[in-house]
Amino acid sequence: MEVTDNRLLEGIIRQAEQTAKKTEEDARLQAKKILAEAHLRSEEELKAEQKTFQQKLKQIELRLQATMASSKRKASLRQIDESYLSVMRRIREKMDCKTIEPYLSSWIAEAALGLDLKTAKVASSKQCPVTEKHLKEAAQLVKKHTGSEVILSLDPRPIRSLGVVLSSLDDKVSFNNQVEIRLRRFDRVIRTMIQEYT
Repeated sequence: MEVTDNRLLEGIIRQAEQTAKKTEEDARLQAKKILAEAHLRSEEELKAEQKTFQQKLKQIELRLQATMASSKRKASLRQIDESYLSVMRRIREKMDCKTIEPYLSSWIAEAALGLDLKTAKVASSKQCPVTEKHLKEAAQLVKKHTGSEVILSLDPRPIRSLGVVLSSLDDKVSFNNQVEIRLRRFDRVIRTMIQEYT
């Protein structure tokens, strides 16, 4: 009975050893599989992180380029503004009666055409007053360009700056052709010219 018990015990031990060996092998295979999956996941996560990093880096580079372009534009606009102010200062310094007097007749005619009235009064500055000669020349220019006659008279009230202001006799409508206003009308043209040469 002892031999049978020994064989039975040996069989149980062998089976237990085989089961333990199989369990150990299964555990090793499962551990390998888990390790491989974890390694694969970590590689995928690393790739995803690298992709995210590259995208963020690209966004930062694009923002940097946009900021640099914006800064260049602002610097260019600042340069244009400074040049514009300098040019306008020089123009104003050069503007005096001697410079604008030859143009008064055409400025009066231009304003008369703009008002499109039969009669108008012309105001000018004390520094460069309009004369009857200017009024006559302006009326002739209007007649030449439109065929219409216009009666122009001197307004006894002076204006503050160089140029002319034409008004209806009742002062309800007027056309301002003072130097400052004329310069503002050509502001875009002057800025464009400055932009082309800076």
